[in-house]
Amino acid sequence: MLSRRNFLKLAGLGSIALTAGYSAGKIVQNSKSEYFIVHGFLPADENILLNLISSFSSKVKSNSQPIIIADTKIGEVVYRLHNQNIKSNFYKDGKVIYRVKKLNNNLDADIIVGDGISSVYSPDDFNFSFFNLRSQLKNKKADLLFTAEFKNENIFSSILNTNKKEFVIENEKGIVERISIDKNYKNISVNGVYGKTVLSIENGIARVNSSPCKNGICKHTYASETGSIIACAPNKVLVKVV
Repeated sequence: MLSRRNFLKLAGLGSIALTAGYSAGKIVQNSKSEYFIVHGFLPADENILLNLISSFSSKVKSNSQPIIIADTKIGEVVYRLHNQNIKSNFYKDGKVIYRVKKLNNNLDADIIVGDGISSVYSPDDFNFSFFNLRSQLKNKKADLLFTAEFKNENIFSSILNTNKKEFVIENEKGIVERISIDKNYKNISVNGVYGKTVLSIENGIARVNSSPCKNGICKHTYASETGSIIACAPNKVLVKVV
């Protein structure tokens, strides 16, 4: 299973006064922006997929129709399972995005959970349903990379964050570097528990060039949109767009 126990929590929100009578503090206090994401390294098992979508839906409580980025067949399954899990008490209208990608690597099944405050949850912070799901995945292999993402952005927060995106790079000791998304670097070396993970940032996209982790799944993902992450969990190195 992936080990993320010592990832530190990341928090921060920059703000400015927009007009007379609206201070930065008031805008932040009234902000209702939310973000929640689950990355699942899952076996091709509909029951497990159902459990993840159910746990995700119960957490975000969105009644919106999802955006699904996947092959047609698996996309139809995701759409059906999503609609099965919409409850009458779901009231949020933020954006729900599902992404599904087939994996060819021999990866252990697991889940990575994060939000706008915690870059990556420690398993100790999982709620009951995610904890049970992770237990179901023990000793299984992953066939799919499944991402469930929820964004519910306050209009003030959207204005405040315009053109201010940056990459936040972390290891087990905390934040290593913050880099503006418009900068380009070919080799960024980050110390991890097993050695150095080397990143590149070019044209607003972060990628992993090399890492000492066994499976190397981090080398097949990228981060460019707000909230997207690259997690090298064995080496405890994380890249997030904020």
